Amino acid sequence: MGETGTKDPLVLLGGGHAHVEVVRQLGRRNLGREIILVSPSRHAPYSGMLPGYIAGRYQFEDFHIDLAALCRRSGVSFVEGAAVGIDAKRRQVLLSGGRVLTYRLLSLDIGSTPSLPQGVSGGVSVKPIASFTERLARLDALAAGHQGPLHLAVVGQGVAGVEVAFALKQRLLGKRVQIALVGRAGRPVPARSNRAQRMVEDELQQAGIAHHPGFDVVAFDNGTLIARDGRRIDTDEAVWTTSSGAPDWLRETALDLDGAGFICVDETLRALSHPDIFAAGDVASLPDPRPKAGVFAVRQGPVLAQNICRSLSREPLLPFRPQRAWLALISLSDGRTIADKWGVAFSGRWVSAWKHRNDTRFVRRYS
Repeated sequence: MGETGTKDPLVLLGGGHAHVEVVRQLGRRNLGREIILVSPSRHAPYSGMLPGYIAGRYQFEDFHIDLAALCRRSGVSFVEGAAVGIDAKRRQVLLSGGRVLTYRLLSLDIGSTPSLPQGVSGGVSVKPIASFTERLARLDALAAGHQGPLHLAVVGQGVAGVEVAFALKQRLLGKRVQIALVGRAGRPVPARSNRAQRMVEDELQQAGIAHHPGFDVVAFDNGTLIARDGRRIDTDEAVWTTSSGAPDWLRETALDLDGAGFICVDETLRALSHPDIFAAGDVASLPDPRPKAGVFAVRQGPVLAQNICRSLSREPLLPFRPQRAWLALISLSDGRTIADKWGVAFSGRWVSAWKHRNDTRFVRRYS
């Protein structure tokens, strides 16, 4: 049975980068109805600081937002639980424990799941980031108890894969660990500028991280990564930073989804099929597609907050205009960071210091 009142609440599914801003902004306003934030965990990580945590530069509390405390300060109800279904016709959300929430408006910012090659299982996936700290402990235990050199393969050559490879290099410094970066592209960070790619290639070589380009993984079997062309790499563990997938349960809803299972939204972040549902962050499929990156979720937060209010008051909604060129910051293993935008790339410790100030400012905003 649904939980209803005189006015059904605004329900926010997920404590992603957009929703923490929605909670902060809407908690200050009198919407005339309850706001409920639902998240599987009360602690939400800021993805931009994950490489720093892996490398040992941050503690858990440094890059996590306490959602329960944020909600308490903002006058928002917090429910710790995971959504497993949506009945859009009845305007209800089903949670894993059997609880049902009825909503007036619903917004989803639930992130994404790992998307592994078909038929491939095993290894350690970085996503979902909220639970990666637990999986990272497995790598620590493996390195501590392993006899002889430990071989780790990071699968995925995007910014996330490169950063994780460098961060693991720093984290396991002094141990007998050999790290390889593996992916199907011909060069690392293929979506970035040529200069950034050259810089990353040089840094990988200097750090002693082996790079295997054009390695399209189709199997991970008994400690061996197998490429489509038959090449093999022996490794003790694979760390997956490959492309993002959508939660499977979304396919059981009546929402319009794209080919990958993400929620199709218009330029106002409203679901194409249901005007009483919004989506932001990784789970949203924008009309002008962008990578699944936190920078877009952060920028969606203020627009999403305004459009929720406007929708409740039946005002015209505002468009979200994603930037066409965005800054990529690639943390290295020696305390420096590469910055890349508009085809211009450079690196330095001052870039790391600037990134640290911006990252910690974001987390403090919600603490």
